Amino acid sequence: MKEYTLITVIKGSNRNAGPKAPRDIADILKQTDKVETVLLEAEEHRDYPLFLRLLQQVEQIQAASKKVILQYPLQPFSFFEHQELFAKAYSYFDPDRTILWIHDINKIRSPQRLECRNEMEWLKPFRHFIVHNTAMEKYMRKYIPMGTYIRNGVFDYLCMGGTIQKIQQDISMGSVQVVFAGNLIREKSPFLYDLDSKKMNFRLNVYGKREELMKNGKIYYQGNFSADLLPSRLRGDLGLIWDGGIDSADISTYKNYTRYNTPHKFSCYMAAGLPVIAWREAAIAEVIQKYQVGYLIDNLYEINSLDLSRYPEYQRNAQDLGEKVRSGYFTKRVFAQIEERWNDLWF
Repeated sequence: MKEYTLITVIKGSNRNAGPKAPRDIADILKQTDKVETVLLEAEEHRDYPLFLRLLQQVEQIQAASKKVILQYPLQPFSFFEHQELFAKAYSYFDPDRTILWIHDINKIRSPQRLECRNEMEWLKPFRHFIVHNTAMEKYMRKYIPMGTYIRNGVFDYLCMGGTIQKIQQDISMGSVQVVFAGNLIREKSPFLYDLDSKKMNFRLNVYGKREELMKNGKIYYQGNFSADLLPSRLRGDLGLIWDGGIDSADISTYKNYTRYNTPHKFSCYMAAGLPVIAWREAAIAEVIQKYQVGYLIDNLYEINSLDLSRYPEYQRNAQDLGEKVRSGYFTKRVFAQIEERWNDLWF
């Protein structure tokens, strides 16, 4: 019998990036001889039956005295509306034998949602967490100071096809193509609608579900692809990691959340072998500096004056890191830490 059970509840299609990271973690860990995976997929108008199926799974796991890795948050079809319903399931887990793999903290990401107001209360009974980075750990410790924390660092990204791009030596300003793959709605990515083409000395290729027209002659819509295929479809020189407005003056919740999370699009760009551009104050800046895979800026118009002499170095490093995220390296590393710290996590 396998020692661990990984529980994952997801929603969304394969064109939606939401379930991509938890699904990849499940696919990577089920290849081990120690982890069985329980994957429950949400369907429209079927959240309550899904909740009951989850409880049945938990009862079976508890009866077998298994250790649990629970991917958090659970993703009912009505994601926000039914978070409190699914939070009732947390009381069924043994906090001494459960570790939560955190993907998002909705209290930071969507503080305006009343459904998220008790989120930290749901998590307080637990003792063991896998978090994105140092910033997220510090936030969690304000509410659960005695918890045991493992930092994930980078999410893996399993994908099909797509040879990693060749090293470019002749990139020059004026010919730079920047890639943005993600949520294209004005509320989350207003910079797409506010950029002035006259101030842009670069082209911006965007990927995702088209919501409305971007009236900018230097922004080109490139289509919407499944998350598994997306890295092989990206065309450009640099991947943009950006939420909110054009510069650091933006105080929106979307911008603030980037101070705490490790965005999954970073892993997508690495899987494609693309160096990145990100906000200097974002949590991902620490990773970018550590692996030397891109540029940090405060204002999107700073793209016009990047030091492109470093681009070949950044691209080589991005390809090296891309090999790791495509192979499941970081998920396997976290699981190895769980096993190494066995006595600290479970007793």
